[in-house]
Amino acid sequence: MTTNQNSIPYIFIGIIICVFIFLFFFKLVLSLNGFIEELKYLNSEIDRTDGNERKFWIQQRKKLWLSLILFFKY
Repeated sequence: MTTNQNSIPYIFIGIIICVFIFLFFFKLVLSLNGFIEELKYLNSEIDRTDGNERKFWIQQRKKLWLSLILFFKY
């Protein structure tokens, strides 16, 4: 069983690309998990409060949603 010497670099590059894709999705899942937990917390605070404090928590929730936009700072 012989391996074509020209295909070895392509296999190596393919393995490296697969590792980077896996790491990207792993990081994405971790960040979305934190986002969902923060969103649940903010919604519970909105349900718990009223008046000016409720407006504050609604504003915080808007900022959280805006934080999903890359390179956006609030």
